[in-house]
Amino acid sequence: MNKKSYVKIGILFVFCVLAGCSAQQGETHVAEDLGNLAEIKIYSAENHELIKTIRDEEHLYRYNQCPLFDDSITEERQKELEKELEGAKEQYVFVSYKHPAARFGTKELEENMAITLYEDTNIIKMEISGESIKAGSVPEELLISYDELSEEDINFYRSLIA
Repeated sequence: MNKKSYVKIGILFVFCVLAGCSAQQGETHVAEDLGNLAEIKIYSAENHELIKTIRDEEHLYRYNQCPLFDDSITEERQKELEKELEGAKEQYVFVSYKHPAARFGTKELEENMAITLYEDTNIIKMEISGESIKAGSVPEELLISYDELSEEDINFYRSLIA
């Protein structure tokens, strides 16, 4: 090979290495935005049968971006939403799991939160897992909250089921 061929191969090699690094940085950015979220399991609320397990980073990232904790919702509004759900049929339960905080020891995923979707409503029930709170025990009623999601967000949750 002549000198020009070596230069072209060298330039091509550098380009490939740089392109690979930038692609990897994009993946890292998504992974960082996931926090500790590792997977989501979707269950049928009727018979608690596992429907689907999601580990895909893009779906996990989008799931993490859905607004859930609206701190402007008062305790009165929480009670109103809970009352609106009386008689509503539970449809699906989304259980999210996170990586353990400890770097050593168990590598088993820890349950983080469960979100229950109901038929014919945009109201959801969120229940934080007691095991995800390491600082101490919290009364169960403080681990449960209700929220009303936008059509877009509820449709996203439903799209994960298919």
